[in-house]
Amino acid sequence: MNSDIATHPLVQTVQRIARQRNLPILLVGGAVRDALLGAPPADFDFAVQGNPVPLARAVANALDADFWLMDAARGTARVFVQGSAIPSPVVLDFAQCRGANWDEDLRDRDFTVNAIGLDLTQGELIDPTAGQADLAQRVIRAVSAHALADDPVRTLRAVRLAHQLGFEIEPTTTAQIRDHAPALRTTSAERARDELLSVLNLPAVVPAVRQLDALGLLEVLVPEAGPMRTCTQSPPHEFAVLEHTFVVMDALTDLIQRGAMHSGSLNLEPAVLATLHAHFQIPTANSTRRAIFMLAALLHDNAKPLTPTLNNDASQVKFPQHEAVGAPIAAARAQALKLSSEEVQIVRTVARHHGHANAMLKRGAMTPRDIYGFMRIAGNCAPELALFASADCYGKRGAGTQPADCGAKDCAPNLALTRLLLNQYDQRYAANVAPPALISGKDLLALGMPAGKDIGAVLEAVREAQMTGELHTREDALAHAQRLSQHGMPS
Repeated sequence: MNSDIATHPLVQTVQRIARQRNLPILLVGGAVRDALLGAPPADFDFAVQGNPVPLARAVANALDADFWLMDAARGTARVFVQGSAIPSPVVLDFAQCRGANWDEDLRDRDFTVNAIGLDLTQGELIDPTAGQADLAQRVIRAVSAHALADDPVRTLRAVRLAHQLGFEIEPTTTAQIRDHAPALRTTSAERARDELLSVLNLPAVVPAVRQLDALGLLEVLVPEAGPMRTCTQSPPHEFAVLEHTFVVMDALTDLIQRGAMHSGSLNLEPAVLATLHAHFQIPTANSTRRAIFMLAALLHDNAKPLTPTLNNDASQVKFPQHEAVGAPIAAARAQALKLSSEEVQIVRTVARHHGHANAMLKRGAMTPRDIYGFMRIAGNCAPELALFASADCYGKRGAGTQPADCGAKDCAPNLALTRLLLNQYDQRYAANVAPPALISGKDLLALGMPAGKDIGAVLEAVREAQMTGELHTREDALAHAQRLSQHGMPS
């Protein structure tokens, strides 16, 4: 066992205060599991024989940390620890012992690898379900035959843990997951959401999502996946819509993590690649920007099964309205998963405009006005939509993508477009670098323009000219606005 776990300063603080109060306490769950695997702990879970709430409050006071009473009736509380000595916030969870003794508590948990406890009173490991043997064999095994029935959200957790740790789910537990997958519909949407987003935040997203699909879990959470599975597409597409979606998600993962995919590299400057990495690490209300983007990618073609259209000779099927139809469906699914309004908007924007960049590419060379139009539509989703230009090309045939599929070998024009858009976003359009507007509505009123919608149109035209490099000074902007107000907006 990683010897640091028992001597970790936070654990020692909890142990000291518990001893002062004569409260038997058990460190359990992921911290013990990870310590046995030789990994540093992220968060800490404690079971207490007695009332854990006063203990948690005393720990928070001792650490000058935040205290949160999660459930007074059930005796659960949380302490958030952060500070200059702690690189990222640490969560300490306190709960009442689930039985008459530690064995009963541990046998009531989800998986054997999480049912190993360190008795902080006696300094001994307690392992009634042979979790250490399963750690050695690298398997995820339900603690009991009823563990998943007791809490169907554990079905999702099994997949997340298996891919997080590089373990396999053993066959009996696999069968139990399939049996209890439908019961996910009866559980808290918030808890299911949290586990799904944890899966979508894994470094290797697609293998985990494929396993969710194989076990019948994906369609429970995202019912749109069912019709996508059987919706075929005409060449150059090789895959049905759901498989295409998985291939696109795989390409997006590579692009986010290393700025490259099987078909080639974006060749981004280190500073731009760093900006890209930082963008997808931005925390959202319930997860990270990356996880929300992966959900949006999963839903981006959800309306293709609803919008097939045959061409004149019935030789090819197209889906010309799938973005417009699919955006509200994707947003509704995000709302059903209890995402925040900001997260829902990311999902909606990606679903509605994921093909916008490639539509520009088909029209020819990118002008400054084209780029401005893209950035205006994309907003802060510009990095997401820029990456789609390459990933959606790759999604036609995956590693088998050919010159005829995208206009050049290995989606080269798409990669070049993605690079161009990311560079422009980093240099000119990101919130922290975009220049302030040269004029405001008050300036237009001062010029004698009547209040009304025309003011907004003129301001937008001036802003476009500023961002495309046609205007540089306030005086230029005022003169341009004067011309527009006198002669009318260009058609």
